[in-house]
Parts: sequence; structure tokens; C-alpha cells
Amino acid sequence: MRALGIARFHLGGSSMGGQIALSYTSLCPADVASLWLLDSGGVWSAPKSERQEIVEAGGRNPLMARTEAEYAQILPFVMSRPPYVPRFMLNVMARERIENLELEQRIYKEDVTYQMEPHIAGLETPTLIVWGREDRSHNVAAADILHGLLPNSKVIIIPDAGHLPMIEQPVRCARDYRTFRQSLVSADAAVRAACQ
Repeated sequence: MRALGIARFHLGGSSMGGQIALSYTSLCPADVASLWLLDSGGVWSAPKSERQEIVEAGGRNPLMARTEAEYAQILPFVMSRPPYVPRFMLNVMARERIENLELEQRIYKEDVTYQMEPHIAGLETPTLIVWGREDRSHNVAAADILHGLLPNSKVIIIPDAGHLPMIEQPVRCARDYRTFRQSLVSADAAVRAACQ
């Protein structure tokens, strides 16, 4: 961003990307004009999700794949209504994930041991928190916890969506985000008018 001459920007992330966006914002709040968090990671005080219970019981993390068959099981786990994807396409998509399994496992281990919540409590960055009501990977109760930590936040729970609402409900997610961004422009205009 510095190389491009961009001093301030809007930042969004899904799942682990949401946790990374939160971490960055906690370290450099002046850089981030707003946050868009979709089923964000990093909220470990929430009730356990189905994924967490599986992993803690010694099962395979349902978000990771060692084989093409395991990869094919990820979409039904993360979506309430997964789209049909031909198996040969899933197999192609699986290759990169399988090759990066060791890296994904290392990142996951670091994610679950980092206590994000104390670092973001009271963060004033305008934030839109979006969650799929049927998320099996990250408990939907985490949305309200984030809302309580981030005083300038809004929560939208999307029915008929799992861990990837932006894929399952793309029109709704895009519309909600555009409304959120427009509200920031309107708020900035009101502040500028009041200062004149």
C-alpha cells in the first residue's frame, strides 16, 4: 500500500482472513478506514463450533484436505447449500490445497493460540460483521461477541448461509456492504458539514 501511495484503505476478510484483518487493524488502526468481517476467526470466547468439537475430539480438521476425496467434503461442510461442482474440477481445485496442507496446519495452530480479543477491544474502526446463520466452522455467537468488542460495528446474520455467505448469498452480501460503505460516506459528509 505504501508503494502505491495509499495511506488509508478499507479492509475485509473472511474466516482466517478476518482474523488477519483484525490483527492488522489492531496494530495499525490509522491505516484502516473500515473493516468488513465475514465469519471471522479470532473469537475464541464464543461457544465451540462443530469444527472445533471435531478437532478437539481428535478428528481431522474438516477445512483441510490431504486427498481429493477429503477436499470434496469441504464444500458441504462450509456451505448450507453447496453448488454443484463437477468432480474433475474439485480435483483440480484440491491440488493446491493438498500441496499447502503443512502450511495451512501451521497457520491454523498459530491462529488458535493467539488471543485476539484483548487486542481489539474498544477499536473504533467502523466495522460490518457478517455471519452465515448455519456456519458449522465458526459459531454464529462470535458475531455478537465481536460487536461487543468493536463499538462502531454493525452485525448482519444471513439466513440460509454457512461459513461462506459471500459465495452462498453474493447479491445480499454485496448489497449490504455497499449500504455500509455508503453510510460511511454519509457520516463523513455530515461531520464535514458540522465543522464548516
